[in-house]
Amino acid sequence: MNEIKKLETLLIDKIAAGEVVDRPASVLKELLENSIDANSTEIKIIIKKGGHELIQVIDNGHGISKESLRLAFTRHATSKITNLNDLENITSLGFRGEALPSIASVSRCSLKSSCKNNDGNEIKIEGGEVVSLEPISCSDGSNLKINHLFYNTPARRKFLKKPETEQAKINKITRIYMLSNPDIAFHVISNDKTIYNNQSETLINRIKSIYGSNYKNNLIEVKHEKSPYKLSGFIGNLSLLKKRRDNQYLFLNGRYIQDRLLNSAVFAAYQSIIKRGEYPFFVLNINMPVNLFDINVHPAKMEVRFHNEWHVYHALKTSVSIALKEIIDVIPKFHNNPYDQPTQPIELNELPFANQDNHISQSHDIPPHRINNNAINDIAHNNFNDLINEFPNTTNLESTVDHVWQIHNKYLITEIKSGLIIIDQHVAHERILFEEAKLAIENKGLASQSLLFPQTIKLQPEEYETLTNISHYLEKIGFKFREFGENTIIIEGIPSNLKWGNESNIIKEIIDQYISLKITDNSFIENIAAIYACKSAIKAGEPLKPIERRSLIDGLFATKHPYYCPHGRPIIINLSIEDLDERFERH
Repeated sequence: MNEIKKLETLLIDKIAAGEVVDRPASVLKELLENSIDANSTEIKIIIKKGGHELIQVIDNGHGISKESLRLAFTRHATSKITNLNDLENITSLGFRGEALPSIASVSRCSLKSSCKNNDGNEIKIEGGEVVSLEPISCSDGSNLKINHLFYNTPARRKFLKKPETEQAKINKITRIYMLSNPDIAFHVISNDKTIYNNQSETLINRIKSIYGSNYKNNLIEVKHEKSPYKLSGFIGNLSLLKKRRDNQYLFLNGRYIQDRLLNSAVFAAYQSIIKRGEYPFFVLNINMPVNLFDINVHPAKMEVRFHNEWHVYHALKTSVSIALKEIIDVIPKFHNNPYDQPTQPIELNELPFANQDNHISQSHDIPPHRINNNAINDIAHNNFNDLINEFPNTTNLESTVDHVWQIHNKYLITEIKSGLIIIDQHVAHERILFEEAKLAIENKGLASQSLLFPQTIKLQPEEYETLTNISHYLEKIGFKFREFGENTIIIEGIPSNLKWGNESNIIKEIIDQYISLKITDNSFIENIAAIYACKSAIKAGEPLKPIERRSLIDGLFATKHPYYCPHGRPIIINLSIEDLDERFERH
């Protein structure tokens, strides 16, 4: 039987590093928290190869004295707490005294530091062992370099992702601390290129600096107090919804936390105005007495235990709901009973049976995730030839335009031998554009129209990096753009079918799709084509001239799959004579 032995300090540090440090972004998190706790007003971050080669943080905080430099890299040495009572009243970001020794044990690091009016000193550590400690000339504050992370633990190093992926994680961590500390100036350099350079500013201006002026113009302020909670920050309106969870920031007394229940409180406030699969933007801070929660749950310090989490949940949901009230008030109220609606005069180009019964509208509203595309393909294959044979002659538009009516500028109705067909004009056009775009991406591409006023778009660093990987596909569907400064592009041309003003949303949504899929396979090409088609297609509510209605129907029946849109929604409803006879009780 093996004897029980006490582990060596260096081995303990390497084991602890697995809890505190799992990738370059987690190293940066710990270093930033130290800089913020040191009351820094300026922080500079330098990254090389996604943190594989270098992570450097320079601040102008209160610094570390020569006597404390060596101690700073000793396990459980900290200036944040001194006794058990302090653990119940933590106000600093760091307090465990684990980060620096853990990081130093799996890297080559050096720390230059100087307290105000004192000489500077530098300590160098390699694999947890102190190599040197000597005086040096340096500015007030600290300058910490982490070189070759996990160089002495090859098993850990091989699990690092490629530099681009690690850089994206680093960017996310950086944004967290930039948003939680807008009064601190941040300068971030990656591979000798500046990706963020922000001076001290208000939170709303910090959001603008990071995400662009479009975000600032679409923010709603949250400011609510319900003792013992104070909630403040900003949420996005419906223009800032995204298809992936990416821009949700929740802070507790200035500390970033991850809490699914509290996030769901914000989503619940939006529930009546957003669709499933859409996520709102928010930067929210909950301020509450420190004795009502416990942050000492996990070494990463992102998990929290509340004394009463449901009180916090309801306070947060109420705060966001109050802020959203103005949006909810302007959303039109729909009548459940169509006969309760006020009577409208019938236009000459409308049919007297424009308002169809419930079973028709229900068939149109089948959620896309419940539709089996294979089943739809089978239906289309079996019925398309029968239906197209009944359709009026499509070779002469002028002779048959009167056979197509537009209902409420949304649906097209036309007669066939067996009854009527009803077509959703938006999804019909979407199907046409989708097949055109998909063919263009695979072949020579679509025509582009030049913009009289080119549009500038600011992207996040990882979004900009993604754009360079997929620019070929965007150019294929008609986008023309060029680099314009820090993570910024100028759009000079757009697809000929696209209306001006929507290009920014399309490009960002395509970038989101790529980030989600991580691969440019056939499904990604279809997603690009689908996004372009959806944003470019005519909308419900747009009036069409008779020749345009007929042209749209001709284009639809020229596609390979005219029965459903790229997202799985039905395009055509067939109402047979037998259906009509049954409704009118003609037996």
